[in-house]
Amino acid sequence: MGFVLISLSADASTYFPGDLWVSRHLQQIHSSVFDKAVTLPETFADLPLVLAIWVPSVVLLWLLRYRLEARLLAAAPFGWVVNRIVKELVMRPRPSHELVRIQDAANDPSFPSGHVITAVLILGFLLYIVTILTKQPLVRLILQLACLYGIIFSGIARIYHGAHWFSDVYGAALLGALILAVIVAIHSWLLGEVRQAE
Repeated sequence: MGFVLISLSADASTYFPGDLWVSRHLQQIHSSVFDKAVTLPETFADLPLVLAIWVPSVVLLWLLRYRLEARLLAAAPFGWVVNRIVKELVMRPRPSHELVRIQDAANDPSFPSGHVITAVLILGFLLYIVTILTKQPLVRLILQLACLYGIIFSGIARIYHGAHWFSDVYGAALLGALILAVIVAIHSWLLGEVRQAE
């Protein structure tokens, strides 16, 4: 319901009152360390570098005989198609040069953010898999933090570089969470079926 409401609001307005405030405050940060910290996950949430995380993870899960998890991770990015449909329905324009500093110009609609939904779907599912499958606490924690870093900072980067408004990022996170919840539910159901069959 929250996603539907924010989508309807995004369709009716080019940006929300808080969007401009968030963008301007983020863009006031002048730090090379911060710039590198936000640019790295943003780069890996875009083609072709997203394949460097997604494909090896699918292959590794398959080789480790987690075939169900490998299949679901392979299918997860297809949630991007839903994101694309919403973009075309809402048709919200990107932030303009008159309002914010644009470092990453794009011509497609702004709402919801494709980078963010990609990060949520791939890294979010990896976060779930790491949490339930990794036995060593330290390794699990490091992998969980890496996934969270990628998800959170890819969203911050899209605002910082002027490619999206905060509401675009928030909308993508909501949509990604909805799709991810379906994938996790499918995983739990199929895992239960497998265990019953055994």
